[in-house]
Amino acid sequence: MKPFAFRAASLLGVGRMLRRRHRDRLLVLMYHGVVEEALEPFCWHQLPLDAFRRQMAWVARHYYVLPLEQALALLREGALPEHSAAITFDDGYESVFETAGPVLTELRLPAHVFLVTDLVGTSEVPWPDRVWLAVHHASAARVDLAPLGLGRMGLETPGRRAATLDAVLEALKGRSAVEKDALIGRLEAALGVDPAERPDDFRMLTWEQVEAEAAKGLFTFGPHSRTHEILSRVGDEEVERQVAGSREDVERRLGTKPTVFAYPNGRTEDFDDRARRAVTEAGFDWALATELGLVDRDCDPLALPRIPVGADLAFSRFCLLCSGWL
Repeated sequence: MKPFAFRAASLLGVGRMLRRRHRDRLLVLMYHGVVEEALEPFCWHQLPLDAFRRQMAWVARHYYVLPLEQALALLREGALPEHSAAITFDDGYESVFETAGPVLTELRLPAHVFLVTDLVGTSEVPWPDRVWLAVHHASAARVDLAPLGLGRMGLETPGRRAATLDAVLEALKGRSAVEKDALIGRLEAALGVDPAERPDDFRMLTWEQVEAEAAKGLFTFGPHSRTHEILSRVGDEEVERQVAGSREDVERRLGTKPTVFAYPNGRTEDFDDRARRAVTEAGFDWALATELGLVDRDCDPLALPRIPVGADLAFSRFCLLCSGWL
């Protein structure tokens, strides 16, 4: 559907009608990082601040925003207020506090942050960000991606860098952690990039920051695995380590027992019966996917949908997605 059609639908009151129809469902928004300006090459999961501020102001006008765990508990009990929403952030970027935090504080909107626990307090970044950094800092005009089965690809323009980035990310998703690390290392070497270079946009939170914000009460926290491996593509022991281990990490540092887990990547094919079993055995009540949808009492508690929000999402479409145009 073209952008003008979403704008037209909004002007015709379609969103208002949908919000009324879906008033008993829970809207769960999924963000990652928030940056001052759009990144280049295009980075879907780092949302420019202006867009985030506009979205949050709209949400504050139309929804009753609750802490995630409270909202899910109320939904289960059949006591969820109409037009309720919850805001979530995956991965645990420092920008959630530094850039998004002032907006949330001003509007008094609580948010739940899902941490990749092995990365908290380190200079490491999630592997997709490592790839983005390599492409961003590359000085070469072309790169040989034969080890990934992609051949030579261009980097001469922002558009070609973005296309190369997307191709590399897709090629790496199915690889093991060891293989990914080795292939990204070869990419960094081929591009002449220093892997130690970490711009502030991708800096991860420290446990000290997490503990301080948890004490204030605006942010609550849960696990998003230990290293962000796709659970359907790792062995049984690793599934347990990623799920139960990350819950133990959060509980040990914050003294609370998280009840919600967020699957890495989160598409239906990214978590299997082993992952669901690990989530249940670790003591979680719910798990969040990244499939598009609103949450109601009939949803699978171990595969709850969210509304993923990326840097390419037009405001009119954002409003309609939140309202239930799925």
